[in-house]
Amino acid sequence: MAGVAPQARADSEEGLSGASGPAVSVVIVGYNSRDDIAKCLSSIYEPAPKTQFETIVVDNSSSDGTGDLVRREFPDVRLFENRTNVGFSRAVNQGIREARGRYVLILNPDVTVLPGSLDSLAAFMDDHSDAAIVGAKLLNEDGTVQDSCRRFYTFWTLLLRRTFLGRVFRNSRALANYLMLDFDHEHSREVDWVIGACMMVRVAALSDIGLMDERFFLYFEDVDWCYRAWQRGWKVYYVAEAVMRHRYARESARVGFSRQLVVHIISLFHFYEKWGELIYRMKKYRSVLRRSILVVADLAAVNGSFALAYAIRSSLRGLLEKPMFGVSVYETFVVFANIVFLSSFTLFGLYDRRTERESGADLLFRTFRATVAAALILMASTFLTSQTIYSRVLVGAFSFLTVVLVTVLRLILRGLHRLVRAGRFDLTRIVVVGTGPTADRTASRILAHEELGYDLAGLVDTGSGSGRSGLPILGTLEELPRLIEDERIGEVVFADPELPDEAIADFLLKARRSAVDVKMVSSLTGLLTARARVEEFLDLPVVAFEREALLKASAGVKRLVDVVVGTLLLGAWAPFLAVTAFAMLLTTRRGPLASVPALGLHGHRFEMWTLRPTTRPSPLRRFVVRHGLSAFPQLINVVRGDMSLVGPAPMAPGDGGGLDAKARLRFDARPGVAGLASVSVVDSGAVDDRLALDAYYVQNWSLGGDVRIMLRWLGRCVAGKCSLNGEGSNAVRRSAD
Repeated sequence: MAGVAPQARADSEEGLSGASGPAVSVVIVGYNSRDDIAKCLSSIYEPAPKTQFETIVVDNSSSDGTGDLVRREFPDVRLFENRTNVGFSRAVNQGIREARGRYVLILNPDVTVLPGSLDSLAAFMDDHSDAAIVGAKLLNEDGTVQDSCRRFYTFWTLLLRRTFLGRVFRNSRALANYLMLDFDHEHSREVDWVIGACMMVRVAALSDIGLMDERFFLYFEDVDWCYRAWQRGWKVYYVAEAVMRHRYARESARVGFSRQLVVHIISLFHFYEKWGELIYRMKKYRSVLRRSILVVADLAAVNGSFALAYAIRSSLRGLLEKPMFGVSVYETFVVFANIVFLSSFTLFGLYDRRTERESGADLLFRTFRATVAAALILMASTFLTSQTIYSRVLVGAFSFLTVVLVTVLRLILRGLHRLVRAGRFDLTRIVVVGTGPTADRTASRILAHEELGYDLAGLVDTGSGSGRSGLPILGTLEELPRLIEDERIGEVVFADPELPDEAIADFLLKARRSAVDVKMVSSLTGLLTARARVEEFLDLPVVAFEREALLKASAGVKRLVDVVVGTLLLGAWAPFLAVTAFAMLLTTRRGPLASVPALGLHGHRFEMWTLRPTTRPSPLRRFVVRHGLSAFPQLINVVRGDMSLVGPAPMAPGDGGGLDAKARLRFDARPGVAGLASVSVVDSGAVDDRLALDAYYVQNWSLGGDVRIMLRWLGRCVAGKCSLNGEGSNAVRRSAD
């Protein structure tokens, strides 16, 4: 990563602000820097520069009266006060979003602006249309020149700057090269990066570069920003004609442990995780590491379960007729059990990548099925070997405990991984191909759900429309194979429905060796089932679709489950209904239930039962709704055959018209009390999204899928986050009010 990055380009694009706005927006981020900000602002205004400018101060929850001072003594300054310290990079972005100038000058509070320096920076930007970022010459308080422009880090300079080796090799050539000590700092020139104490950025360049990366709370955000500028064809300059004083006190470089040192080290790890070549190569094989960790965890759970089962069986020695043998007798059995369980887990997809984002209920169900299969093999082995040696009570307890321990251990690992990702580590760099509405919606989803572990690098232009504001356009589709390497991309999402299949096929051929995952947002996804596969037909590769999911036999099984389970649940709910009805009759002289019209199987209209709405919901009413008890009246519809326990969302009759063929798939199944829309990871209010989920459900129905959805829905209800099934809740609300 050392040295100046690829050849930059010229760009004469004007700033985003209008001609009547200020040329420069000065953004200062403060944190308990009352006195410094007062000096900094005074130096900007006295004497005032010739360039038209505005000043923005973003205060990160200072406790020393910084905000009060700015309001009182600098009324022309636009002040934004954060309730918490959100970090330097996030506060800078906050200021940039409020800026109206075509250039933004980012200053530390401890910088004193000398006369004419702001004008010099703006003039340099005007004369150099290829400049994305420029930095001024910074002086120490004694007048000596600071090392404010530098070359990119190498591994050796990193060691010299961040370990005791720097004191041993003070005169190292690598260190001198990094700090540009061979440069007299009296002439303007291109540099790798300039420190964030003073940076002027061209607003027009942000459409390519993007804003500061907010994973950097403090430190390395300036290195990252400049590196991205070079990567995307812009230049970074040191401007000797612009001179400022900087009361430089690098806390992270002080000897001993400090909070600043910890923040600096974390930012360092962030930078190298994002751009480091070795880490990027390792991430390409993260699935191997993940599977290895899961195998080790599963082996620990399986063997731990056997130890617990053996202890339980030993404690029952006096209650059971058959004798209990020593542990040594079971050595061969334990080895065999490890092989059987790991094989079963593999066959049932417990090591597939898709399980990463499964809910806890889905994981439990998948583990249960795999364990039952393994237990049957183990039980059979007790008959095939010797019934007097292997206790089937032991095997049963062993299998039950395996389900519990494997699930719990995996959930713990998942929680730890979530903490790592909450710290913005182990992210997958992702790029969205497209600049139209579909790409914008996809990018919005990625940005809104950081917990999924994605780092959105930007968009790839396909000529389908203007890009989302604030997201950089990395390049064109033809440049995508190169961008994957340059931007350290791990996953590509095609989100342009108008993109020809030939263009996607061409990319897939070019990027075969890039080891990136590819996803496609397509209108066909509602019709493609999980059983679709590529196969050979008459010497031709074809996509084969298995039979539709809800055939009569399968639908019969689903209906039988609905009747049995619905009747049992309805019987359990009857006492609660009786008490509620009696209370409502005494207070409101109205029954607790109401019926609303809805569309069901084949689009037929039926009356759906629901709790009667109230204008003033009581705490008891809120408890009933949040914990899913309000869905119990729909069990009447389930038993009658109008609805199912799991299915598409019920629709109001007025919403049934105008649906396309894919959306009308919802009428091939009975509407459900719970459904994919009610347990979706991404809570979306968009009608199209709910319709797509319902179409996907109908096409991919399975009894196991219904169980997983119901378990996830019940889990939400227990947590007090229950919701009625998507559109059905709206239908109930509109019709019953």
